[in-house]
Amino acid sequence: MFWKKKIARSAMILVYILMIWSISNACERTIKLNIEETFVEVIFLANEGVLISTHKKKVLIDALFDNPNPNYAAPPEDMLERMVAGRAPFDDVDLVLVTHNHPDHFGASFAARFMESNPNAVIMAADDATSALKENVKEWERVQNRVFSFDLKPGATAERTVKGIAVRIFRTLHSGDLESPHNLMYLIKMSGRTVFHEGDSDGKLATFKDLGLEKEEIDLALVHFWFPLHPEGERIILDVLKPDNVGLIHLPKRLMSDAPSKIDMVKSNYKDLFLFLKTGEKKTIR
Repeated sequence: MFWKKKIARSAMILVYILMIWSISNACERTIKLNIEETFVEVIFLANEGVLISTHKKKVLIDALFDNPNPNYAAPPEDMLERMVAGRAPFDDVDLVLVTHNHPDHFGASFAARFMESNPNAVIMAADDATSALKENVKEWERVQNRVFSFDLKPGATAERTVKGIAVRIFRTLHSGDLESPHNLMYLIKMSGRTVFHEGDSDGKLATFKDLGLEKEEIDLALVHFWFPLHPEGERIILDVLKPDNVGLIHLPKRLMSDAPSKIDMVKSNYKDLFLFLKTGEKKTIR
């Protein structure tokens, strides 16, 4: 009788151990999954071009250009070919965003090649950029259902959701108060994270305040390199966007040697401030 009780007790202990081990493993898997779901990886391509990824989604912004303004860098030829071919890290791109139709942000002929070769990718752009794209696509009927075109007046907004990626679009004047090309800023929400891309906005505090962006919880804001160096740009970041992380982009070639030291001088004013310089640089936001 004694031995039967001892065996039964040992069996119960073993069952409890197995239950605890199972629960522990389940919790570990859940924690790991949650960590994976919340990360955002940014790969800098050139100028304002970036690839933004979570473990589920990929968004290309201002990356489809191959003949830029000579004052700014462009993605190297091998990177461009990987984009068109859909090779890593450009495999399974869900969404392409174009801020405006300038050659250091968008090349219609190259974008046409990309859209023709990547039949699952969707593109969003202002109507002047999509009109140029249409002129360069060989078979428009094969692409047109994947093109979202926006004809917005300055100050106007729009919203679209594509493949589980929610996008708010904001029309501003282009830098220098130019009506053309149409500049679009984007607020992207995917896998529980929020990313903002400024494009070439007018950089005015009043413009940003009027768009209601201060209500958003932004994980990463991608803005012009000069924003933290200028009083109005600083207020846009700190008072309106209020992001946890700030990525600085659109640095002309002539300033690449001087800008890093100037950015270092103001880093302490921000939670996380970094300047993208080299093609292929990565930043992971957790």
